[in-house]
Amino acid sequence: GLITDMAITVGVGKISDELERLIRATKESLDLGIAAVRPGAHIGDIGHAVEERLKKDHLGIIRDLAGHGVGYQLHEDPFVPNFGSPCTGPELKEGMVLAIEPMATLGTWRVVLQKDEWTYKTADGSLAAHFEHTIAVMKDGAEIMTRINQ
Repeated sequence: GLITDMAITVGVGKISDELERLIRATKESLDLGIAAVRPGAHIGDIGHAVEERLKKDHLGIIRDLAGHGVGYQLHEDPFVPNFGSPCTGPELKEGMVLAIEPMATLGTWRVVLQKDEWTYKTADGSLAAHFEHTIAVMKDGAEIMTRINQ
């Protein structure tokens, strides 16, 4: 009776080196965000880890969409942005369940909601990548609830 949330981005056919860089950096930022999870850490620690990785590749970091708490509803508190400062925001506690979901672009971080009220596109039409896992905060760190064979 509980909900999880996850996403991956895959290239179809031959993709450019630039798109491979976008996808790789976004995936790595998810891994680093997950590595920041432990009881006593803060939401800002996750966002900071994600942001620092994406900044290395000069990618647009989508700010209006973010990770979130998840469980009985798809989007619950807390809001888990893909940017932040260490030791800020809500403290992570054992048993919390979060969806961490970095989203990066080759252009602007700004997004526009489409008429269907579900689809977002980048404001400048640039390509984007998105990776997401639902994790549980455990005493030893994060347990990935949505792991797939990759």
